[in-house]
Parts: sequence; C-alpha cells; structure tokens
Amino acid sequence: MYWMDQVLEEHAKLGDHLSADPVHDLRVALRRCILIADIMKDLDPGGDWKPMRKAGRHLFQHLGALRDAQVLTEWVERLGTPGEASTATLLEGLKAKYEQDRATAQDAAREFDRKQWRAWVRELTGRFRHLVSDQSACEALALETWEAVRDLHRRAQKNRSRIAYHRLRVELKKFRYAVENFLPSMYPGWAPDLKFLQDLLGEIHDLDVLSQMIVKNRRRSDEATRTLWAKKLEAERSSRLQQYRAKMAGKSSPLWVWREGLPGERKLRSAGLARLAAWAYFVTPDFPRVRKVARFALQIYDGFANCGLVGRDSDIEERFILHAAALLQDVGLFRKSKAHHKESYRMIRRTTPPVGWSKRDLDLVALVARFHRRALPDLHHKILKTYQLPLRQSLVLLAAMLRLANAFGAKPYRGVRRLEVENCSGVIVVRAEGYIEAQPLASKLSVAIRLMEFACHHPVHILAPGARIMAPRLVRQAAHSDAA
Repeated sequence: MYWMDQVLEEHAKLGDHLSADPVHDLRVALRRCILIADIMKDLDPGGDWKPMRKAGRHLFQHLGALRDAQVLTEWVERLGTPGEASTATLLEGLKAKYEQDRATAQDAAREFDRKQWRAWVRELTGRFRHLVSDQSACEALALETWEAVRDLHRRAQKNRSRIAYHRLRVELKKFRYAVENFLPSMYPGWAPDLKFLQDLLGEIHDLDVLSQMIVKNRRRSDEATRTLWAKKLEAERSSRLQQYRAKMAGKSSPLWVWREGLPGERKLRSAGLARLAAWAYFVTPDFPRVRKVARFALQIYDGFANCGLVGRDSDIEERFILHAAALLQDVGLFRKSKAHHKESYRMIRRTTPPVGWSKRDLDLVALVARFHRRALPDLHHKILKTYQLPLRQSLVLLAAMLRLANAFGAKPYRGVRRLEVENCSGVIVVRAEGYIEAQPLASKLSVAIRLMEFACHHPVHILAPGARIMAPRLVRQAAHSDAA
C-alpha cells in the first residue's frame, strides 16, 4: 500500500531535530493510513487493521503536539509585532512547549517498530487492493462519509460553535482521503475544492487553539493586550469563516457537486449490496462457493418471477433481500462453526445498514440467511411471528429458494452450472444444466424440494435441460436472468 510505504520513507527522513516539513509529511502519510484502517477494520475484522491503526495513531498524536507548537509559532510571528512584549511572551511559552513536545515526539519516533510495520504492509496490501477493485463498494463507503460531512456542515451552520466546525474539519478530511484512496478517478476533479475547504477549516481551528492558549495564560499579559490579540484572531477567523460559507452556499456548492458524482437514488441499493458483499468476502471462509450459490438463488428467483409466482404483491424488494442473504449466509463461520447460521443471523442484524438499506432490510436478510440450513422454517416460528402473515410467507419462500440454491452448490451437484424454472400445468420444474437425472437425490436436495413445495404450494421437479415432464406447458420457461 502506497501510504504505508510512505510512512516508512518519511520516518527514515525524520532525524533527531524533528523540523517542521519532515514532521508534517510523516503526519500526512500516517493520517491516510489511519483513515484507511478506520474503514477497513469494520469490513475486514480478520486483518491486523486495528493494531496497525493503534501504532500509527500513537506516533501521529505525539507528532501532533509538536506540530501544533510549530504551527502556532508561525501564527504568532505572522500576527504579532516584532519586539512587542506580548508577542515575545507567547513565543517564549511556545518555545518551552516545543522543547517538551519534541522530547516526547523523539521517544515515540524511536519506539516506532519499522519491522512490524513492514509485516503489516505485506499482509494488508492485498486486502486493501481487493476492496478498491470493487467500484460500487468504494462508492458506498465514500457516500457514507459524504453523508457525515453533510450532516456536520448543517450542524455547524446552525449553531456555529467552535466544536462543530472542528468536527466538520475532521470529517471533511476523512472524506478527502476516502475519495483519494478509494475513488482515485474522482479525486483530481474534486481535490482543489477539498484542499481549499480543508485549509480554511484547519486555519480556523489553529486560530481557535491560539485564542484558547492566550486565555489560559492570561496571567502573563494585561487585559488590553489580551483584547488586542482577541480582535486580531477574531478578524482572521471571521474572514476565513466567511470564505467557507460563501464557497458552500447555494446549488453550486462543492457539497452537491460531490454528491452528483456518487451513486444516485436508483443505484443506492446496488452500492449498499456491494458494501455488504465486501464484508462477506473478508469474513466468509469459502466465498467463491457462496457467490456461486447466490447466482443460483437469483436464477431461481428470476425464474419464479418470469412465471408470475413472486414479486406481484410484495412490499419488500425480494430480489435484493435474497441476494444479500445468499452472500451473507456464512458470515457466522467467522466466529463459530457450530450452528453458524444462527450466528450469521445475529451478526447481520448487528451490522450497520449501508447506504440505501434500512435496519428493517437487514433484519429480513438475517431471517432468510438464518434458515438456509438445519431446521425448516415454520410460519409460526418465534422470530417470524413479529411480521404479518403475507410477509412471513414471502420470507419462507425466499428461504426455500436459498436452501435449494445451497443444495445445488453441494458436492454431489458440482457439475450444475445454471438453473431455469418453468411452470408446467401447476408443476414447478427446475431445469439444472449439468444435472444427471439417473443420480439419486441427495438428502439436502430432497429437504430443499420439500420446503419449496410447502412455500410455493406447488409440486417441484428437478430435471435436466431437454427432459420432458408428462404435462402440457402452460407458461414459457424463464426467459431471462441477469444472474449469469
């Protein structure tokens, strides 16, 4: 990973003097690594993102105190009058603080474990590259950060407190680094506005810190001097705040320009699904098998939809629910192998809904995933009772489709490549390309067929392509499915 390599390179340049530019460059690299770790640690709990983030933050924070002293010194020299008593007093106080912070930062720099950091580079680079290769998942992550920026911008504009603008500055910085690292194609066009706004809010924060320092050390100066400095700082702060508000006002605000470059309302569901799939990839031991099962499940659903058996009166987006449940069905294996379907149910319900998805959506996904194996679902099951009967019937049917897809993903049917569904005189025929009819039905497939018959109220037959069933065909075979 580029920024992790940069940390090692900038750390080597640091030296004992800890001058301003090397400290700044190292903190820039560390900040980006920390941001990446913040995003990745929730998606990839199996990677060493947390210890990497902890080590990076330890050095970043100790260098931060030193960097603050350097920046505040530059502000005092810029706004103060050379030879004036209050300016000299502030510079003297900052110099003492600088020497103290420099000693602490030197200790932290010496303690930094370069060998361990290199090991993390080797381990985490591949995991990071897998995520950035998925454009939709990266767009969902960037949109989540954008929403946080939008909410904090509104809050800061409403109450105009220093804390609100500080939090906005931090979140805007996260959004900038998220776009830079996860959507590099978008970054060049957005970078000027992002950097300009970040610099404005950063300078406002610096002025607030300097103002607080003067108040804290009020015993070293008289009231007239403090008032003079307060006026200078407020004038500088107000100027930058006006620039920020002018830049962010109206329909041409960069905030809305950024939003237009991220997934629109119609694509939110797909982006959120990609975000869930990225999580499943990292916590599922055999994700290729799960992805194959998900493809089978969608082929079954599309076949039922083309036959007019699903999707007519449902108040939920069944296809998305089924797709997510198929992808997340084995996430429980990350924590336990016994009864992992129940652990999957709990983990899915606890996860934060991605963009375009609600808590209720994930609860439904968890229910379908819960019944992909073991005991068959019953309409009166305690975890289904909280829903109305039509929705319960839909969930049981989706669970039946997922169970049937899992059965075809088992070892006895590894040759099956595609599933198609027909309705022949009230008999549901599932044609499995690669299926051998002479082969006896495995117990898993028999149970899946029994659940499907219960859920759809039709007999279900498994046939190879081209095999005939002794009944006239009433509905054409499934014409299309994008689950290829």
